[in-house]
Amino acid sequence: MTFRPRLSPVMDRFLAGQFFGPFLVCIAAFTAAYLLGDMFDRFNDLIKYGGLGLIGLEYFALKIPLIISQITPVACLAGVLLGFAILNRSGEVLACQQLGISRLEMALPVLFVATLISVFNFVLSETVVPAATREATYLYVVEMKKRHLEGVFADRRIWVRLNNGFASADAYDKKKRELSGITVYRITKDFQVSDIVHAQTAVWKGHRWIPSSISTYAVGENGTVTPTDATKLHIGLKPADFEILRLDPEEFSLWELNGYIASLRQKGLDPGGYIVDRDLKYAMPVSCIIMVALGMALSLDPLPRNLSLGRSFGLAIAIGFGYWLALGITSSLGHSDLMPAWIAAWLPNTTFAIIAFAIFLFGEEH
Repeated sequence: MTFRPRLSPVMDRFLAGQFFGPFLVCIAAFTAAYLLGDMFDRFNDLIKYGGLGLIGLEYFALKIPLIISQITPVACLAGVLLGFAILNRSGEVLACQQLGISRLEMALPVLFVATLISVFNFVLSETVVPAATREATYLYVVEMKKRHLEGVFADRRIWVRLNNGFASADAYDKKKRELSGITVYRITKDFQVSDIVHAQTAVWKGHRWIPSSISTYAVGENGTVTPTDATKLHIGLKPADFEILRLDPEEFSLWELNGYIASLRQKGLDPGGYIVDRDLKYAMPVSCIIMVALGMALSLDPLPRNLSLGRSFGLAIAIGFGYWLALGITSSLGHSDLMPAWIAAWLPNTTFAIIAFAIFLFGEEH
């Protein structure tokens, strides 16, 4: 493989544009398909709660930033395969090689654009996506479904109003349906605290919360605190009431997620899957570059040069599905503590990067 310092600016712009144009088309197509699928998935709720009007349009519009951040890697792969399929069909890639332009020289301007897209994806995920996703969740759960939001997520701690008092919790695990560090304060009609109940954890068992390491205290009118022997935790709330208040990883920016993880650790709680989610915030933008590198390796390899546009698009979907399947498996293993968080987040990227490098290396021009 011969390598010269650089191509002409005209050729750089031509190759970059040959990728960027199809990439934008793929972003639009995949976003429309995602929104359509999400709409059909929620169609019963949209009909039941009257979400087919302006509130429904606002909800789906607020989801667009999250959708774009999630589909960008696959759109990068599809953009490369489609753009260079057009070049291969017209013989322009072969003409470049006959002029002595190496595959690496053709790949560099495309990889530069992919790096810019990766930076844009990271900035989008850290600025627009958390705010838009939080607002979309509020619209769907509170405005559309008319569920009352009687609590707040303040200072990285959950506070909820009850019929005869209020409760606070350090964290809520949606998968385990478990509250950590829950404290219930009962108040009288004149707003004086009468009882305090604290439990290290509380797990939902279908009809009620089962506490562990529970401590109860009665507060007298003069302020005296007396331990009692109560063993039950009555808060009158179901897991769905806490799910409104629990922020998903997409609703955190990176610094907010770091702060929340640090807060959980200071309280002696296991941050669990949040560590994997934090590492994924770094890994996902990098996957844009890896997908472009893989697409370039496949497009410039001698074997697939005769791929049609339809086959290129199908190949992109197949590889993208394989990547998301691998990411889903490793993420699940990471959330279950069966795999270290950094391995769970970076293993798919590493695997596909090795595949791209191997295809590019052994597909050398002859």
